[in-house]
Amino acid sequence: MKLAESGEVKVKTTKPQEVAFAVHKGSYQKLGEVFGKLVQWIEENRYAIVGPSVTVCYNDPHTTPEEELVSECQFPVRKRR
Repeated sequence: MKLAESGEVKVKTTKPQEVAFAVHKGSYQKLGEVFGKLVQWIEENRYAIVGPSVTVCYNDPHTTPEEELVSECQFPVRKRR
């Protein structure tokens, strides 16, 4: 399906951003736990979260069995001084 830029769809260029991320395979219901563990890792490794989280879903929950769903949880970060 092609989507042309319109009032609902916009195209923008973003600058490169360092992110901490974790890949999760399984139910979306577990994403809260994944983000919690990711925040813990960020703090333990002296990073600071500098923006909102992002979830990237790599497959379609309507056609993929729940146990095969793959998601990437991300936080933009910077190293603490």
